[in-house]
Amino acid sequence: MVRILIKSMAMKTALTGKEKINILLALAGIALVFVYAYCGDSCSYLKGSIFGIDLKYMGVLFMGTLVALGLFGLRDYRLLLLSAGVGAEVFLIGFQVQNDVFCPYCLSFGAVLLLLFAINLDWSKRKLVGIFAVLGLLFFVVFFDGSVTPAFAAEPLKPSFGNGRVHVRIYSDYFCNPCSKLDPEIAGPIANLVKKNVITVTFVDTPAHQHTALYARYFLYALNEKKDIDYANKVRHVLFRAAVLNISDREKLEEHLKKNGVKFKVYDPTPSFSILSGYLNEDKIRSTPTVVILDSGRKQAVKGSANITKAIGEIK
Repeated sequence: MVRILIKSMAMKTALTGKEKINILLALAGIALVFVYAYCGDSCSYLKGSIFGIDLKYMGVLFMGTLVALGLFGLRDYRLLLLSAGVGAEVFLIGFQVQNDVFCPYCLSFGAVLLLLFAINLDWSKRKLVGIFAVLGLLFFVVFFDGSVTPAFAAEPLKPSFGNGRVHVRIYSDYFCNPCSKLDPEIAGPIANLVKKNVITVTFVDTPAHQHTALYARYFLYALNEKKDIDYANKVRHVLFRAAVLNISDREKLEEHLKKNGVKFKVYDPTPSFSILSGYLNEDKIRSTPTVVILDSGRKQAVKGSANITKAIGEIK
């Protein structure tokens, strides 16, 4: 009896050319999910879940189940699961069309799913296929929880820290020599004042150099991963070092950040840049480094490394 069972399983799991294609396509679908999870910043507006479970994980589970069904020769069950998946995919594509927001990774995953469905379609079971496709569609209509609202819509990310009465805005450029030398001198005192709730500090990257905008973007990306004054100082130190090394390529800058333990989460920083541009215009910044101190309605603009170090030291 045991031999018969083993022989039966061996026959079911013998992979034909078609089964190999099925498995490879399902693995490609899983790979797409991981690529999306790692670098899918262009899809950051799209959010979706079922019963609180992110669709990324649902996609991995779906494709993994297809692989398992293929290995055990359960082809009919695979076809029914794919039929339900097609119904769900129709809903998800409609959701993107309705909101005019498209995710290339999601659409690629859908293309893989439709290709798998076409390969496995059996017209003799068209009634069951139709029923399960409708069930998949209705399931998503009822239980899908989706959003196209960016994470920054409620409150744009600002590179500000602390809740102190005195507001300090630090204007610097990563490619500015005096700024590079000043940064390690004031990093400790600024962090201490923030932690004691004496000041509210805002770092404003001033795009005086052609590559500063790229660096400013990755500073915000890093804060989107972890918003903490000590981490902000660490990121600034790493970025200043990158400028000394004259790194101007995005890929090389990312490599430099990762090598130095800086994690970042990509998002659309446009609203953040709008706020920072407003500060630049309001304070009429013409050179770096410059620190603007607002205390009890009085605004003081301090220029020059020695003057800035002294002014920060005098904040009580």
